[in-house]
Amino acid sequence: MLLGSGSRLAAINYSCGVQWAMSSLNAPIAPSPAFFADAMLGRLARWLRTLGYDTAYEKIITDETLIERVLTEHRWLLTRDRNLVQRKVLRDRHTLIISDHLQDQLRQLQSELHMTFDLTDNTASRCASCNDILTPIPHEEAARKVPSYVADLHPRFVRCQNCGRIYWPGTHWTHMLTRLHKLRTS
Repeated sequence: MLLGSGSRLAAINYSCGVQWAMSSLNAPIAPSPAFFADAMLGRLARWLRTLGYDTAYEKIITDETLIERVLTEHRWLLTRDRNLVQRKVLRDRHTLIISDHLQDQLRQLQSELHMTFDLTDNTASRCASCNDILTPIPHEEAARKVPSYVADLHPRFVRCQNCGRIYWPGTHWTHMLTRLHKLRTS
């Protein structure tokens, strides 16, 4: 949704806390991992971004360009492409995602990469759309750019400096918390 001077609105979760452990992987990756989700994993990419993970994603990209970016940007590849992971250059730099279903994908990352997902309202996250860091904005500023009922209901807002989207903990927040709770208890 666009409002006024190119401002975009999105009612999704904006903050999180995440923990990361790489103890079982042989490939050296920075303690705060950066991922590249291939074209088949757009929904997973948006979730990981919302959970605070630096996750590159392009809907249309050649295998060669994807591999180049994974290597030059020191990213961990998340893919559903069985042929792609057979490339020698990607050995020990990928996770082959088995399922088409988001809950199963998150469960696989939790199991194989020892990721712990924690969604809170204390830590700003990344833009679900463009992956840039979100920054808090004053309520008064947000109130001029969001529908009045949203401004009345929510005290905190964040904005993506890159694409201008404004986020608040709307109903999507509750849905994500429910999914994460199910993930932890299953």
